[in-house]
Amino acid sequence: MQLDRTEIVIRARGAAELCDLSLQVLKRHVWAIAASSGLLGWPLLLLDSWAIAWMLGEEARLALDHLDTPESLMRWRHATHLIALYVMQFPLVSLPTSVYLGHQIFFQPLPLRSLLGRLLPIAGRCLLILGIIRLGLVGLVMQWWVDRQVAFDVLVEFWLIFALAGVAVVQRIFRPFAPEILGLELCRLRSRRAGEISYYTRSSSLHRYLFSEQISRFAGISFYLVLLTASLLAAQLFVIGASTGYWQWNWWLDYIGLPLSLWCVGLFAAVFRFLSYLDSRIRLEGWEVELRLKAEALRLAPAPQVARQRGHSGLSSDTAAELDVLVPELVADGRRGAP
Repeated sequence: MQLDRTEIVIRARGAAELCDLSLQVLKRHVWAIAASSGLLGWPLLLLDSWAIAWMLGEEARLALDHLDTPESLMRWRHATHLIALYVMQFPLVSLPTSVYLGHQIFFQPLPLRSLLGRLLPIAGRCLLILGIIRLGLVGLVMQWWVDRQVAFDVLVEFWLIFALAGVAVVQRIFRPFAPEILGLELCRLRSRRAGEISYYTRSSSLHRYLFSEQISRFAGISFYLVLLTASLLAAQLFVIGASTGYWQWNWWLDYIGLPLSLWCVGLFAAVFRFLSYLDSRIRLEGWEVELRLKAEALRLAPAPQVARQRGHSGLSSDTAAELDVLVPELVADGRRGAP
């Protein structure tokens, strides 16, 4: 018996089952998820491509001309920068997708215009947390300080590609649900009145008890995402090679194929993170136990009363009142060890 109107059954799941469920949700809502992800994803990817386009030009070639394979090194440098920037920006890119899924899963469709209206009031705190503190936009700004006259700018590129991207990944492992806390729970950075939960308080309470679970999920999903990215790139390379006879990395993969592959993989990652967020709340807040108690209360209720509530998709006021009495009694009986 499903007492909450949701597209998915509310129960705890393992990492493998979450991956399978992510594919099903992505298949059902692929166009809406793609549109929501494109709100910030494509503008940021275009900015990234524009900011690092010089790495494929004559200026970068002159800096690498003294090496054996300048063409290959230019493309490796460009691809590494693009991947690092997208990894750092992903929480910001996937924020609209999380907001959309948070409404759609509970049968509350959110049109694109309404989605924009939902994001505008929280834009400031999201830019601060996801863009600055979570380093989403810092890497893009640092591109302007890269020395174009050298093959590898240790001072800037080392910190951008390895240090900052590594810090962003560590933040993602320890506290992955910042977009959901900001976009769905609408937590403010500071509580303004008594009883209001701030972003930092909510983040601490949601993440600290499932630390080992988050590490295993991150390791598993990262492995699948790397394989998926490599598969998409290999598929494009095969099509290009079979149609043109040129089996090498070319301009298509530089400017279109790699950004497109990263964005497609990001769709799956955004859905998986959202479902992991729901699973974490189910485990920590006892949502599944609450629904089971309600189902047991309805089973024990007299048949006419159950029939009345089944005539409606939700719970009637009479049934809700009965549940308010029966659920506490069931909990008390369970604590006394009653059968």
